[in-house]
Amino acid sequence: MFTKEERSTFPYWFAHWCAFNMTALNLRMWKLKYLFHDIEKPFLMLLWKDYTKVQKWHRTHNNHHLEYKGGVDNIDCEALIIDWECSHFTKEKSQLKCREEVLRKINSNHPKSDFLKNKIIPLLDKLNL
Repeated sequence: MFTKEERSTFPYWFAHWCAFNMTALNLRMWKLKYLFHDIEKPFLMLLWKDYTKVQKWHRTHNNHHLEYKGGVDNIDCEALIIDWECSHFTKEKSQLKCREEVLRKINSNHPKSDFLKNKIIPLLDKLNL
């Protein structure tokens, strides 16, 4: 488990990459593109040396995040589910599984609650998560 402060490190990135791919395999959702999951983060850390900046850029430019600037119609729902489902393996402060995280966001009136209810919940049901 990594603390929030340790998430800017290469060992965290690699552990998350392994957990993401393991989860995708276990859910029978693995795709070749997952070998490149979050691949830019270590390079951006070397370049910018500011994890907050790297994290913000990453979330707005990668379609497996709700913050993706391409809009909800372009979010990769499967990768988002895998990302949230695996987070409890590597993040000390993120112990919720995907369904729990989705329900937490819906219950807190997240701006994208309708997307979560209409797109993500049905996929979770289909995956028995």
